[in-house]
This record gives sequence, C-alpha cells and structure tokens, in this order.
Amino acid sequence: MSNLAAIITSAKSPLVVQEVDLYTPGPHELLIKNEVIAFNPIEYKLAKLAIFPLQYPAILGSSFGGTVEAIGSEITSFKVGDKVAAIKKFGAAGNQYGAFQRYVVVDETSTSKLAPGVDVEIAASLTGNLPTIVGLFTGRAGLDRPSVEGKTDSKGKRVLIYGGSSSVGALGVQYVAQAGYTVVTTASPRNNAFVSKLGAAKVIDHTQDKDAVIKAIVAEGPFDLIVDTISTNETVAITGPVVAAQGGGKLYALQPAFGPDTVPEGVTRAFESWSLAPFEEKNRGLVEWAFDTYLPQGLASGRIVPLPVQKVEGGLGAVNDALDRLEKGVSGVKLILDPWA
Repeated sequence: MSNLAAIITSAKSPLVVQEVDLYTPGPHELLIKNEVIAFNPIEYKLAKLAIFPLQYPAILGSSFGGTVEAIGSEITSFKVGDKVAAIKKFGAAGNQYGAFQRYVVVDETSTSKLAPGVDVEIAASLTGNLPTIVGLFTGRAGLDRPSVEGKTDSKGKRVLIYGGSSSVGALGVQYVAQAGYTVVTTASPRNNAFVSKLGAAKVIDHTQDKDAVIKAIVAEGPFDLIVDTISTNETVAITGPVVAAQGGGKLYALQPAFGPDTVPEGVTRAFESWSLAPFEEKNRGLVEWAFDTYLPQGLASGRIVPLPVQKVEGGLGAVNDALDRLEKGVSGVKLILDPWA
C-alpha cells in the first residue's frame, strides 16, 4: 500500500504528484483513506500567491472525506471502516495532515462520523467552513447555536451576511437562521432562489450599482451583527458604509485588508482566524458539538443544505486546475476532486 500526494516544492510553483510516506496516526488521531478533496479559496492563495510562509515541500489542503484506515491507541469513538468527513486541525504541523493526498492523518476532534446514506462528498464539502462559521458566529460574536431538532423561537435580532451564495455565506445563512435570527444576505439573481431556501428573510441583488446595494441593505437594518463573507476591497466598500450608516462599530471580515484599510471612520474591521475559536479551552465542547452533532445530524435530517458540488476530473494531477478555477472565482458551487481518479 503506497501513498501519492500533490506537492508544492517551492513558493508559487505548480504542484507535482509524488509518492510520499504512508503515515501512522498518533494516539488521538485517525488515518483516513481519502476519497474526496474539497477545495477552499485559501488554498489557491497559499499555492499561487504565497500569502503566508510555508515549509517546503508542502502538502496543502484541509477538507476531505473517506474511510477510516487505522486508529490511534486512545481512539474510542471511531473504528476502522467508518465513513467520515474531516478538516485539518488548526495549527497541525506536518505533511501528514495535508488533504491533497490519498492517505491523510487527522485529529479526532475535527472528524465527523457520517450516518449511513450520507454522501461523503457532500459532507466533505462542508467541513472546511464549519469551524469558521461556529467560531465566528458563536465562539466570537456570541450567537446561540442552531437547533438540529426543529424550529427555534425568533431571537428578534437581525444579522447581515454579505455573500450568501459563497461557501461560507451559504452555511452561515443556515446556521444563523436556524438559531432564530433574521438573516439578510446578498446574491446574484441566478442564486436568489437557492439562498432563499437556506433561510434568508431577504436576499438583495448584489449585481446592482454599489450605491443601490448599500441603500437596499441599509433599508433592511439596523443589524445586530454584520459579516462580510467575501471581504475584498469591492465588498468592504459596500459593507463598511452599511456599518457606518447605523452609527459605526464592527465589520466582521473573512480576510485582512492586505494593505491600508479603507473602512469608513468609526468602522473597525474585525478579523482573526475564526476557525481557531472552537478549539480554544474557553469554548470547550463547541468543536465536539459541531463535528459530532451539528454536521452529521444536520446532514442526515436534511436541515443542512449544501452548495452543489462540481467535480474536477483528473485525480491528484488536476489539483492545479482546481486551484486555477478558484483563483478565477467560483460562486454557487463547491469544487471537489477524487484523489484516486
């Protein structure tokens, strides 16, 4: 039994497929036969833009799913043969944890055991954003967790989630709406019906003129929380003025400014590694709830609605193609790849 990986050998270089070690999991880790890689925008930024320093050669990728091949000595909640979806634990160092390979090591706390009949491709497409959503909305912003059992009473609070058809935005709309908050979001007319189905009370057309979008959003406020799931200069030029229009405050962002911040006076861009929050000691139990309860039960019951997946053909050799597509921009779908194809 051998292992193949798509490896980046130096900054901004194309990934190459090479044979690598077959790993042994630690006491609280699992070895997963990787059957689906789900791609996240951060990965093209790491590979093609080198936005953060890496130890080369590196195996990138964080979201994946497959079958448990081996378990660590202290594992009690999983067994060989279980179907799982997982994400690389924040801070995990070493190429054994990268998802762009056929066999991956993962921590048990960031692994979700799937019920029979749950599609591993769908589950894997959600794991990359799950810690971010839980960490930002509950771990940091203090919103209640959603119920996985049925309707929740209204909280009487309004939340703006800019970018409702993005992978982060789509899961965020569901998470917040199912917790009883009124969600206003944005999407193109093409994605309006899908985003409405996720639980948004109002979907604003973001293809309008910038001033028209700002006016339409402000008319739906004021908001108790404003989150920009895109956080480019173009979207912050909309969400920043929305925060300013209601007296200023925090604009929760999914990426830093990468240069001088252009938010209006009185507006503060709040950014950090939101996916780290569920793993902190003060949020103990949050990550276990997310992976052990919310994701598997939400998928099994149909309460969590995924973005449609779009498969990139060509196996590990096509990882570069997937990263190119991410760089050009993907909306309303989640890119996945079979590392054995």
